Amino acid sequence: MSMESEIDQVKRRLADSQNQTYPYVMHAFGLDLIVHEGVFPPSHFFSWRWSVENFPSVRGERVLEIGCGMGLPSIHLAKNGAAVVVAVDIDPRAVANTQENAERNHIDNIVVLQSDMFSAVEPSQKFDTIYWNYPDFYVPEDYKYANDLERGVFDAGYTMLRRFLKQVPAHLAEDGRVILEFAEGERVTTLSDLAKANGYAIELIARGSLPEGGRVYQFYELKTVTESVSSGTSQPEQNDGGQRIADPLVIRAPPRP
Repeated sequence: MSMESEIDQVKRRLADSQNQTYPYVMHAFGLDLIVHEGVFPPSHFFSWRWSVENFPSVRGERVLEIGCGMGLPSIHLAKNGAAVVVAVDIDPRAVANTQENAERNHIDNIVVLQSDMFSAVEPSQKFDTIYWNYPDFYVPEDYKYANDLERGVFDAGYTMLRRFLKQVPAHLAEDGRVILEFAEGERVTTLSDLAKANGYAIELIARGSLPEGGRVYQFYELKTVTESVSSGTSQPEQNDGGQRIADPLVIRAPPRP
């Protein structure tokens, strides 16, 4: 599929998602949730389900989620072991929706903030895990967003990813980690290259799909490079299709299911 066709297909799904009755109630992972109009729609984009099912343990950790949407991952993590979760979103509608869902489920170890990435996060706050379900549908750098929903799926010229990788170290605790959800495809090479250029080791820690099909979801864990990670001289690792994905000292992919 060409880039233009992929962009048009995603835009049609976003438009279709708003042609339903709002608000609507959903029940998932033991949570009673409501979704309001204009908030990123879990009815049409399904990565939230895979994310929650496969998220690594955060027991006792301080967690920050970038782009919380209606709040499911953050609320689930807060309910299931995290010491505290800070959930942020640039869209005030998403912030209000997440706060409402936290209250509906009596979750009190969560703080919800309107924030452009880290802009509203206190500089002194450090997190053990920082998570972002990255909007990894690529569009050109000069792409004009039609609405806030498109910012949940498109990153024009990888500008958001570049900014994230530069800013995130200031908020990582010692030995903290970044969890990026990033769908399978040729863009993984870009992620690997940008991560290494910004001083991170990167590891594929989970990979899978959903019955709805269409995408292969992946979790990448990023940590700041320590003395135990060297540049090495080994040849780049190849995936099944021969695509370069990373240096073997930097990324360790588990066997494909």
